[in-house]
Amino acid sequence: MKEITAIKLMPHLDPDGLLRLMTWVAVLSLLVILSLAGYGIHRVFTAHVTHNAEETAVRLSELLAEECRLLFDKSGKLTLPTTNRERLDRRLRTLSAPFDVVKIKIYDAGQKILYSTDPTIVGQIDDGNRRLTKALGGVPDSHLESRETVLDLVNERQFDVDVVETYVPIRNGQQVAGCFELYMDVTRYRDEINRGVLTATGLLTLVLAVVFTAAFLILRRGVVQLRQAQEQLTQLATIDPLTGAFNRSEILNRARKEASRLRRSMTQAPDQAIALVMIDIDRFKTINDRYGHPAGDSVLRQVVRRIRIELRDYDLFGRYGGEEFLAILPGTDNSAARAVAERMRRAVGETPLDLEGQNLPVTISLGVAVLTGDILDLTGTLQRAEEALHHAKSTGRDRVYCAETNRAHQETTP
Repeated sequence: MKEITAIKLMPHLDPDGLLRLMTWVAVLSLLVILSLAGYGIHRVFTAHVTHNAEETAVRLSELLAEECRLLFDKSGKLTLPTTNRERLDRRLRTLSAPFDVVKIKIYDAGQKILYSTDPTIVGQIDDGNRRLTKALGGVPDSHLESRETVLDLVNERQFDVDVVETYVPIRNGQQVAGCFELYMDVTRYRDEINRGVLTATGLLTLVLAVVFTAAFLILRRGVVQLRQAQEQLTQLATIDPLTGAFNRSEILNRARKEASRLRRSMTQAPDQAIALVMIDIDRFKTINDRYGHPAGDSVLRQVVRRIRIELRDYDLFGRYGGEEFLAILPGTDNSAARAVAERMRRAVGETPLDLEGQNLPVTISLGVAVLTGDILDLTGTLQRAEEALHHAKSTGRDRVYCAETNRAHQETTP
């Protein structure tokens, strides 16, 4: 029962298709893992560079705050200086240059730009800037981004620059009075980040390749075993284990398929036919009783081997039951089927079988019926073949009887 259930469940499972599917899944998984890993590693390196730039910006802002003390009015608020602007600008640029700062802004608590190395934006209000709002709340904020062009502190235009934009609170005691915005050039770290990402993803690729290859080899071995198991189950389901011919259910299933094919081809080839040859070993029970069942099994195997030699590659042959067999001859009319049946009769009967060194004469009887486009009745044709076989046995055995001609045929062996 377990074998039958497995046979029903497994025909739709294609081991090779399963292996291809798992291979595609593995490849896609590898691409997804490497893409996410590369992105994550890049984010880690970028966060490291951004964090270092933020720390540097905080320390630098402490130095700059000393230079900006003139910006505080008596109430402690930052104001736009009316004097010493050139001196303040020169000092801020000088202090910032060693830290790769390319741009400086100073905001008051109302998000108004009091000072910038780009004088054209002084006096503007950067309303709606959440990062600026966060810094005015007392928390530094940094962000790395790429700029197509940047005007540095010496008023030279730099192209394709990576900058860390950092907002640092300016405190007057415990109160946040304003904010620095510092642009620090970190372009020099770009190649290091890329090399780090490539190295890390390369090592990960190597590890995953080894893991996936080992998994693939194990899976392929399992697929081979699954295919072998399917073949064994298919053989158990369709092949007679004693003779190697199709079993009864399979030969009848093949007969139905051939009949369906004949029905479909009627319009193109109305004269097509399928011959059914029913075969029975004469006096087989006597052989079993006299020589034993092992000898009977040997007779069955030898008879099947001789009959198969007379069949074409595309002819079908199966054990119909006990010592009875059924041959299906596609594209064969009555006269051709009779000739094939006669060759099978002579192949078995003209030479004794070898039974453990002893010659044993064995004959067969055959009944022939033809399924044509005029009579597309497989069940009826099988019945006529059986009746033809019974007629051949009842009229002396060792002969071929054709249901279509209603006469027996027997050639004398020279």
